[in-house]
Amino acid sequence: MTEPTTGSKSGPRSRISAVLPLSPLQQGLLFLSSYDRTAPDLYTLQFVADIDGDAADLERRLRAASAALLRRHPNLRACFRNRKNGEPVQVVPHEDEVRPPWAVHDLTGLPEEEREARARRIAREDRLRRIDPARPPLMRFALLRLGERRCRLVWSVHHILVDGWSLPLAVRELTLLADERGAAALPEPTAYRSFLNWLGTRDRAAARAAWAGLLDGLDGPVRVAPEVTGAETELPQSVRDFLPERETAALTAWVRGRGLTLNSVVQGCWAVLLGRLTGREDVVLGAVTSGRPAEVPGVESMIGLFANTLPVRADVRPQRRASELIEELARQQLAMMPHEHLPLAEVQSASGIQGELFDTVLAFQSYPLDEEGLRRETGGAVSAAQVHSATHYPLHLTVLPGERLEMQLAYRSSVPGAAGVLGRLVRILRQVADDPDVLLARLGGLDPDEERRILTEWSGTAESGPAPARRTTIPELFAERAARTPDAVAVTAGTTSLTYRELDERANRLAHLLAARGAGPETFVAIALPRGADLIVAVLAVLKSGAAYLPLEPAHPADRVAHTLHDARPVLLLTGTDADVPAAPDLPRVDLTAEGTRAELAACPATDPRAAVAPEHAAYVIYTSGSTGRPKGVVVPHRNVVRLLDATDDWFGFGPDDVWTLFHSIAFDFTVWELWGALLYGGRLVVVPYDVSRSPDAFRELLARERVTVLNQTPSAFYQLMRADAEADSELVLRYVVFGGEALDIGRLGDWYARHADDAPRLVNMYGITETTVHVSYQELDAATAAAGGGSVIGRGIPDLRVYVLDGALRPAAAGVPGELYVAGPGLARGYLGRPDLTADRFVACPFGPAGARMYRTGDLGRWRADGTLEYLGRADQQVQLRGFRIELGEIATVLGRHPGVAEAAVVAREDRPGDQRLVAYVVSEAELGAELREFASTRLPDYMVPSAVVRLPAIPLTANGKLDRRALPAPEYATSDRAPRTREEEALSAIFAEVLGLERVGVDDDFFALGGHSLLATRIVNRARAELGTELGIRDLFEAPSVSALAARVPA
Repeated sequence: MTEPTTGSKSGPRSRISAVLPLSPLQQGLLFLSSYDRTAPDLYTLQFVADIDGDAADLERRLRAASAALLRRHPNLRACFRNRKNGEPVQVVPHEDEVRPPWAVHDLTGLPEEEREARARRIAREDRLRRIDPARPPLMRFALLRLGERRCRLVWSVHHILVDGWSLPLAVRELTLLADERGAAALPEPTAYRSFLNWLGTRDRAAARAAWAGLLDGLDGPVRVAPEVTGAETELPQSVRDFLPERETAALTAWVRGRGLTLNSVVQGCWAVLLGRLTGREDVVLGAVTSGRPAEVPGVESMIGLFANTLPVRADVRPQRRASELIEELARQQLAMMPHEHLPLAEVQSASGIQGELFDTVLAFQSYPLDEEGLRRETGGAVSAAQVHSATHYPLHLTVLPGERLEMQLAYRSSVPGAAGVLGRLVRILRQVADDPDVLLARLGGLDPDEERRILTEWSGTAESGPAPARRTTIPELFAERAARTPDAVAVTAGTTSLTYRELDERANRLAHLLAARGAGPETFVAIALPRGADLIVAVLAVLKSGAAYLPLEPAHPADRVAHTLHDARPVLLLTGTDADVPAAPDLPRVDLTAEGTRAELAACPATDPRAAVAPEHAAYVIYTSGSTGRPKGVVVPHRNVVRLLDATDDWFGFGPDDVWTLFHSIAFDFTVWELWGALLYGGRLVVVPYDVSRSPDAFRELLARERVTVLNQTPSAFYQLMRADAEADSELVLRYVVFGGEALDIGRLGDWYARHADDAPRLVNMYGITETTVHVSYQELDAATAAAGGGSVIGRGIPDLRVYVLDGALRPAAAGVPGELYVAGPGLARGYLGRPDLTADRFVACPFGPAGARMYRTGDLGRWRADGTLEYLGRADQQVQLRGFRIELGEIATVLGRHPGVAEAAVVAREDRPGDQRLVAYVVSEAELGAELREFASTRLPDYMVPSAVVRLPAIPLTANGKLDRRALPAPEYATSDRAPRTREEEALSAIFAEVLGLERVGVDDDFFALGGHSLLATRIVNRARAELGTELGIRDLFEAPSVSALAARVPA
């Protein structure tokens, strides 16, 4: 086709009647249609109706009517092409250039019982068959003969031509055009292009600003099914339900009295349910607007695509009332109405959020198909009329008004629990109808059976747990083990080995010395020793004295160590000559390397001091990162450690033949498991030198040489060990590898399972935190789990613990819904040393246990999977986990803020490259302080808390709510993206990227979407690339390879 021309009288007439711009939704639908041309296009509307009459006569009249319909409405003849600059337009051919395609299926030869099934199959297959937007007309008709005078009309039309308001209008015209008298009564239609002309007069900049303001501060997309990606190959399933007449009437009367609409009521109730389904209190849903501006004459009777899908934002905090939310949504709709013409992709871009803002859509059908009117106007010939539609959204709710409010939910089969969503919505609507002022906290809860299953079968109950742990202590259990196998090797540290008898006697002597100097129950003894046999002796000796040990990492900055000593106020400090521990004048020291100390120890008895220590007494205090800028001490009693080993014994069966490693810093609570898992079962503990722990090859060699059977690792450390293992020849005899300390990317274990059997060793993922005594849950892994990938599955709680997934109002979350993890049971620590306020904030009353029961608010997000196992989703607060350490970002910011050149500081964890998470500091300062500030931090923070980069800003960006606006923080420049194009393809694509994005230049490694690209611009990029490079790149290619270099690699040679 060519552009329309006037031409000369003798020249050929153009085949094109008009070239028109696209409406907002047309742009989006064209993108979706082009994204994957091999998948079914779900945006095909289908009208189906049974018609009585002679088949031949019906076919003749309907064929003529369909052609007349396209003559009356030129935009129904449109196809969609691209200009040379990549801009899409709709091209309208002359009326004699397009004929609607027809097919006739005679099913009368089939047995009666088979005809209906065949007819349904024909209609379904027709819906799934793609309609090419570039080849007009974007519709097709079929007439199915079902009997002597019974036919079925099937009309499939692409949604890009008509919306839900227009299709009933078009159906009515089609039936009237099939009758001579009806055709004569039809008025001249108003041209669709008048609406498109009106669109061209709108202020897009003002609209972008309005939508950006509405979505300011939104914490990312709101999705009920983030794991559902890619194109669907099947039509969605659907369910239908009704709000009873009484409740419908009550709501109708209430909204009339308030000057509201039922649409706002349904939006509010749907938003509340989305909050429950996503675990969010600030939600965004998609809403279909009519898009028909009153200022366009005749717009209500026009046929075309006017509708638009746009976001609605709702504050569904549980303390709000339903009436308050509904009125707020009505005001929002009124305020945003002048800006409803903006395409969703531009709204998305204005929000600054990458990816789809929402994955649920609500359409309130004010003008549904009038089946009774069709029957009346056709003299009863038309019956069983239906309109079928679908979208790419996982959940699409359609609401139809009436005496009973009708609701139809289309859902993807891959969305867990989707079939029950509509029932929950109806319950919410009934509650609001009964009391519009009801608190949102009371809406949308689980049904009793589901809640019972989650709280008992999945979370666990105190009654269903194992028998209480033994009433004993760590030193008592060790003494029993030492008496049973005195000559077995207990500790190996380099060339030094200690048997159980030697370890017991050395610890006894030191315990006597400590007790003589003030150590005893409910006192703390600090330990600052390098890795080695003396460290193990010291820990055991402190416990034998009745005191609790306070582990210090000598490599930590002096400022942090000094704070820990000042806060915990230990009675003694066990250290060595080489330990660089800050001076504490009031703290007595015991230097284990001094000659005088050795002489004193030699004079102490080797017998057990038999301190009066009870299971309830403190065993250790470990300091973790604190949001106030200072670490906080977690106090854990003996009984917690004993019950941890007892409760997990059936899973692991640890024993005297096991060899463990002490791999981690003694200040990391993973070592509690490493120490006592080995020594209380009679195993051997191999102390790993620090330099070996940082060398995967050397550590892999140690594992083989020492014939280690139980290995405990953070995932980050194990990923490095996997690479070393791939290049090693020596045999491992590992029985178990236990993961903890940070989220495990299970999919990365595939390489390990390619070389090792599922049970040699067994890999176990155990979620846990210091405040709940090391471990909380257990999930055994295998090759199939790794191949499936997915999230970080952490399994079920340890038998004596109860693990809950709760929302902000402490209500249990449904399967698949994110919530905060809470832990109850005997694993809970006492609390934070000297911090009753913080203890009360994190150790809260448990509403699901007996009176007085506590639960720990972890600050971690998780969700139940359909099988009742837990999936870890990350942090809910400002803490992050990095290299196995739980880090409070506020502590780092506080330290940076103490630098005299820093006026303000913020710290975030970024993952600008997949799998590469780094700490980045943002500071307000007069001068560049990058290297200086990192050096400043390194003297006050452990190395894992020192930011990888420092970015200077004129001001720290804040949201409208005064919170840190993380989306406005720029990525640090670790490396430049100024690399010049190396090939013809890269050069061409760089120029295309720059022109379409409106930039002076684009580096070949720059990300299209990070530079402000969105789906509509993606279409132009791909169209330009096809034209200039002559290649069949698809839109999916750009989404999967969004940089110039990556996209160029997909261009065929």
